[in-house]
Amino acid sequence: MTKLIYTLVGEGFAEYAFIPAYLKRMAENRSVQFVRSNIRIAISANPSASKVIEKAAQFCEQALVSESHELFIIGIDLDKADFPPELMHHTKRRNELVAKLGKLHKTFEKKIVLYVPIQAFDHWLYYQCYKVNLKEVKPTPNSLEAKHQDEIKTRLYGKKAADRLTMEKIAKTVAEKADFDELAKQSRSFDHFHKQIVTFLASYNNTTKP
Repeated sequence: MTKLIYTLVGEGFAEYAFIPAYLKRMAENRSVQFVRSNIRIAISANPSASKVIEKAAQFCEQALVSESHELFIIGIDLDKADFPPELMHHTKRRNELVAKLGKLHKTFEKKIVLYVPIQAFDHWLYYQCYKVNLKEVKPTPNSLEAKHQDEIKTRLYGKKAADRLTMEKIAKTVAEKADFDELAKQSRSFDHFHKQIVTFLASYNNTTKP
């Protein structure tokens, strides 16, 4: 089993619970084990998107250059609706992260994964919440993007301003039960993230084979 060190930089509590659990499942039946590094934004309170953008290049350089980690994952919420097929706002927000990473993105593009949930990260969770809460109904694809964050947070956590432990518990529980291929069909922004991880793992496995 090869340990694959990665750094995760995000703006909220839910992603720090969901993404590690997601990566663990994605590595099942593969010869790798994802291990999260200690490079992170302090999350005693939810970091803002602006803080993530501010620290993007610094953390990326530390992870991929100074410490030679294998993967750098960074993301911020879109904080607005966006709809297919163009997803203009989503693309613009991703390009903002690319610009902040600058030459690092050009050099390490294959080791960098960007995610920009349309509206908020909680929307990804709510698409698959029906897997863990029988009272919920399976949402149709691209049906949540127009719903405000407060509504989704209230449905997902029971209130729009949930505490950290509640958010982390629900995010991890959803990640452990979610159908990621189904979620990729439900959410275009998750599909973008998911495809990057699938591509990275395929490339990593090929380069590590004897």
